[in-house]
Amino acid sequence: MRESVQTVQSVERALMILECFSLEKPQQTLGELAVQTKLSKSTVYRLLSTLAKCGYIKQDHLTQKYSLGFKLFNLGAVIAGNISLRDTALPFMRDLCDQISETIDLNIIEDGQRVCIEMVESSEQIRNIVKVGQRNALWIGASGKVMLANLDESERHRILSEAMSNNQFEGDLDNLVKELATIQSQGYVTSVDDRVKGSFAVAAPIFNHEGNLIGGITAAGPIHRLSEERPLHQLVMYTAYKISEAMGDSEAKNRYPMMEIAAG
Repeated sequence: MRESVQTVQSVERALMILECFSLEKPQQTLGELAVQTKLSKSTVYRLLSTLAKCGYIKQDHLTQKYSLGFKLFNLGAVIAGNISLRDTALPFMRDLCDQISETIDLNIIEDGQRVCIEMVESSEQIRNIVKVGQRNALWIGASGKVMLANLDESERHRILSEAMSNNQFEGDLDNLVKELATIQSQGYVTSVDDRVKGSFAVAAPIFNHEGNLIGGITAAGPIHRLSEERPLHQLVMYTAYKISEAMGDSEAKNRYPMMEIAAG
């Protein structure tokens, strides 16, 4: 128990050091950091050494002053990327919701899981509710499967292997692999009674300017509103195409087989 408390305390102290840096004071000496954090110089030095080793702090060997490392810039870029995707996708999500009157959600992959980062709720009395921040396994439901299917093969293999080794995956791996191949080739997936009983979901992937998967968009609602007369998969794919195009994917047209039908 004591070791656990010390570990948490070390993290808190490391974060205190990082928070001492600002636009007004981007560089700090060891003594300045010790004064601001009210920690001993030896403690601050050990924490700075660890942060520097991991790339979160760097030291100017001429002035001996410390500043934030580029590792923090990389983490900030990840957050900025998600915000950019959310801001770009939201108008298209609202348009799709207005067209089909179903709940639309935007998802990304984080730590091997599907995470909802934005949602536009249907105005229908009976509707699906998706919570922003909600996490689910990638191999359950349309939202996760459409992203898993379009991941780089090595990354997909890593996620599934890790899940199996941790006894998180239950099912037939061969059947899942075949299903994912079909999803990738057709550009979308429709699920019924998969993750939530009595509901359907239609999802399509979203790509960035490098052609890499960055998320997926899903339309979901009660089963009784799913019919062949409403080609929801075409509209969902077209929305994903427009978002990908807005995110700089120059090859977006080639990634969605039925995009032209939906556009027409």
